[in-house]
Amino acid sequence: MKLRTLFHLIIFIFIPLGLDSKINVVTTLTVLKYIAEQVGGDKIIATSLIPGDLDPHFADARPDYVLKLNQADLLVYIGLDLEIGWLPRLIEQSRNPKIYSGYPGNCDASKGVFILEKPTTSVDRSMGDIHIYGNPHYWLDPLNAVIIARNIKESLEKIDFKNKDYYNTQYINFSNRIKNFTLQKLKESQTLKDKKVVVHHREFIYFLNRFGLKEVTSLEEKMGVPPSANYLKKVVDVVLKEKVDLILIAPYNNPKYAEFVSERTNAKVVIVPTNLTDKITTYEMLIETMINTIKKASNE
Repeated sequence: MKLRTLFHLIIFIFIPLGLDSKINVVTTLTVLKYIAEQVGGDKIIATSLIPGDLDPHFADARPDYVLKLNQADLLVYIGLDLEIGWLPRLIEQSRNPKIYSGYPGNCDASKGVFILEKPTTSVDRSMGDIHIYGNPHYWLDPLNAVIIARNIKESLEKIDFKNKDYYNTQYINFSNRIKNFTLQKLKESQTLKDKKVVVHHREFIYFLNRFGLKEVTSLEEKMGVPPSANYLKKVVDVVLKEKVDLILIAPYNNPKYAEFVSERTNAKVVIVPTNLTDKITTYEMLIETMINTIKKASNE
């Protein structure tokens, strides 16, 4: 083990939290903050870095983000390179060895998740904003929220072993709640099963797979790259041929591309939330809002 790595590990072990101190958890996304709070309960204080209505692929390296990370006992992030454009730089600037990769305070929430859309061939940047490890928007499948919670629980147990039983109980309660909620929503959303939709970006794939909707195509010819007019004309042809009546976009997507297709097909443009906000304050509310928004647009 390198001396620097050993030194940081010693710091982590021999500067423990005070008896009454709470674990300071920093998450990249608001949805991770909520799940951390469900597992950590009154043993933690959680904050998220970026608001729920912003594109999680991009964030500014703001000084207050660096300060939050500097003071963190645990960092929770989506992983799979979702935050690759901004998080590694912030971690380095934080100078907080607790949250460095490989240390107990670094929690990659994707561990154990069955990842969709892993590239089967070699990829490069000429193909757009390709995620080489697969689609990172896995938190929109409720059963993956359970896996996220388990990963957070295991990280908290490493940092605060004396409260291991507490975190486990909190996790079990959340897990059971989400599993029951998912069964209920699957029953309530049966009218949406096999419904065809077009998406802007492929952030909805986990949600669509869980609830049985079918993604016909994407408005992005290359992920993260604005589509050309010629490509959008091809999307129009697909929408008309497949009789698609909904185009799903996230709040941070540029609506003009969806509107281009809508004007030529009469398919409705539907803005669907993908994260927690001031108005969407729980994970269950997020999934429920997504379902109800689509059902309302479909007149179901």
